Amino acid sequence: DRQRRRGGRPGRAGGRRPALGRARRRRGQRDVRRAPRRGRPLIFIGKAGATIQMLQDTSGAKFNLNRQTGVLTISGPEACVQIGLAEARAILAAEAERKANEIEESVTWGSDAIKAVIGRGGSNIRATQEATGVKIDADVEAGTLVISGPSEMVSTALTMCHNAAFGEVQDQVELGSRNAVNVIYGPGFQTIRQLQESTGCKLDIARGTTTLKLAGSTEAVAEATERIRALLEANRGFEMTIENSKVGAVYGKGGETLRSIQDRTGTQIDVSRGPTHATVSVMGTADASQRARNMLQRAIDGEVELKPGEVAEELELGSATAAIIGRGGSNVADLEKRHGVKVNVRSELQKARVVGKPDRVAKAVEEIAKVVKPILEAEQAQREANLVMESGESAWQVSPEDDDADGW
Repeated sequence: DRQRRRGGRPGRAGGRRPALGRARRRRGQRDVRRAPRRGRPLIFIGKAGATIQMLQDTSGAKFNLNRQTGVLTISGPEACVQIGLAEARAILAAEAERKANEIEESVTWGSDAIKAVIGRGGSNIRATQEATGVKIDADVEAGTLVISGPSEMVSTALTMCHNAAFGEVQDQVELGSRNAVNVIYGPGFQTIRQLQESTGCKLDIARGTTTLKLAGSTEAVAEATERIRALLEANRGFEMTIENSKVGAVYGKGGETLRSIQDRTGTQIDVSRGPTHATVSVMGTADASQRARNMLQRAIDGEVELKPGEVAEELELGSATAAIIGRGGSNVADLEKRHGVKVNVRSELQKARVVGKPDRVAKAVEEIAKVVKPILEAEQAQREANLVMESGESAWQVSPEDDDADGW
């Protein structure tokens, strides 16, 4: 009414538009429409509409936000509208101040780290955003993280994300050998999983390395480190040196012997060849290591453990050893395949040990004997002939007694 008396158009005072937009009075009510800057309308709504509900409860005015146009309309009695208008201005001012202090931080940590930042079902990233009020954009594929918000809150959120990805503390332990790595892993990776679950420390061994990386809280890393060192100490084991020629006996056919010893004793065994000798490293508990030592020594000595229903028979090969072995062990392999037995030839002792079912062992021994017997008999005949030659006797030599015999 006052504006009309001054000759202005409705909504104008002195021919100028009020800073807060157009207002009009109708039957004791007043509507004020405010168009927030682009991107800001949702600040008046709040989570689950909490902000707009608070504005209405506080002012007694009605607030209506058109999300498409971004126009906020406040209607109600004059006094209520003024209160609501003041509240809206305060929100806009606070938002402007927040924007002025807002920064953006971007980091590239890799896909695995970003997955850890997000957490199962997004639990970690939600907790960080709720605690700091920042906005976090995580790109797993690119391995990047973008955090935006007030500078102090961005710094806090970045620390929280870093701890979720890498732990509060990072440390590493050099295990020194593949055996030690396998001890930490345990059967089916059970040991390393149990260590992580019981300590809350993240453990990782990069493929092809012997370095164990630890990440977590100070307490978790300290506990995990102590338990890992205790585990390695309890599985110290031993080392033994053998000739390179004995490595095959340790491995067995297709690695069967080595796997059997590891499975039956629960130890970890590694063989490292040198120029002339090999080092056999064994890790396991004291009892397990001793059992592994005994089994390794039997394998090196050519002994084969008998299974139920099996027998073993040993033969002297003598100079027939090479004939039984064959080129590259071909004859031994053929015997084992045809008779279903295990044949172990110890060249240095010129002996063979045949293991298997009684009937199969008997047939294999019989075949070996057919090869060995004529060679040994020829060798024996040669030795006897050599003795005769050395004694000076000969089948053509005439004795003194025969010298008086009648002749032709």
